Amino acid sequence: MELTTAGREIYERHLRPMLDGPSGPEKTRALRLAMAEHGLLGLNLPEKQGGLGLPLLDTLLVTQTMQHCHSSLGGIAHRSSTGAVGAIAEYGTEDQQERFVRPLCEGKIGISIGITEPEAGSAATAMKTRARIEGDEVVLNGRKQFVSAVNVNHYTLVYCRFGTTGKASDIGAVIVPHDAPGFSHSSGTVNMADELLFELYFDDCRVPLSNVLIDGGAFGKLISVYNAERLGSISRMVGSAEAAYDYALAYSKERKQFNRELSDFQGIQWMLAEMRVKLDAAKLLLYRAAANASANGLPNPTETSIAKVFVSQAAKQICDDAIQILGANGYTKEYPLVHRYAEVRGGSIYGGSLQIHKNMIASAILERPISQWKRD
Repeated sequence: MELTTAGREIYERHLRPMLDGPSGPEKTRALRLAMAEHGLLGLNLPEKQGGLGLPLLDTLLVTQTMQHCHSSLGGIAHRSSTGAVGAIAEYGTEDQQERFVRPLCEGKIGISIGITEPEAGSAATAMKTRARIEGDEVVLNGRKQFVSAVNVNHYTLVYCRFGTTGKASDIGAVIVPHDAPGFSHSSGTVNMADELLFELYFDDCRVPLSNVLIDGGAFGKLISVYNAERLGSISRMVGSAEAAYDYALAYSKERKQFNRELSDFQGIQWMLAEMRVKLDAAKLLLYRAAANASANGLPNPTETSIAKVFVSQAAKQICDDAIQILGANGYTKEYPLVHRYAEVRGGSIYGGSLQIHKNMIASAILERPISQWKRD
């Protein structure tokens, strides 16, 4: 409670005034610096690398709170603690940690993550982007899709192939500067939540060899850290769902029909009760996965998938019910619920679709691998 209370106080005193007016890259960078100044970045990252060294659970509570306050703040908190930087903090060299983790904790840089490709969505291991080492450089060729915050960040952690076997063991990761020769990106596509998503292009893109995080043979390690990123995204869904619930609850106590408050009608009472049940259950599954994480903050894959499936579905229903309680008002963009629904809707897709996560849960339950690849 102290973390969430402190987060809300920082929001009200220092961050909320900065949100007035049009949004844009400069405002996002200013917010990032302000959040760093008030200790809201690098929450779970090691203290020796510039972070606060908080447990994963505490980190997610802060991200959830920031998302409840405003989605832009939730995104910054997530990307600067449980985002791509986590892999660098866990597996990077001391030089990489000093060059990338520390300045990120200070709000000076941002790091995106590039995994998805036009022909490699749920089948992430089908990625084709390749890297070859030439002297003291690594040269990348390929393409990434649906990458967020490229216009405000300075680097992207790019998953790519170092080998030619076509297996997951070929996959490694490179930290690509956005000013690297041969790198370019699209102008962006707007999703339901009014967020820009970018395509990245690598045309003999040359990056210093010292920016190679993992040169293949460790895809499992990358995914183990990525599970923390998944929980970060889930905490944002919980924050949005809770904001929608709080708004609908307050509205039901003020709005009158038939000379009665909406909250006097049993139909509305039951909707609110069901929303609260789903919200509390979502929190508990998220918190369990975070609390049971290993000493270095790596969560259990199955508990992560269980939280992902339940929270994605529950958050959508909570936001949808909140819109229903507001009626036609809730269906307009004059009220915040349309945007809150859009924020959680993507959770069923990004970070692995619900169907993929259900397969992963089934694999754990049955104690055997379940391949989705078509057999020859």
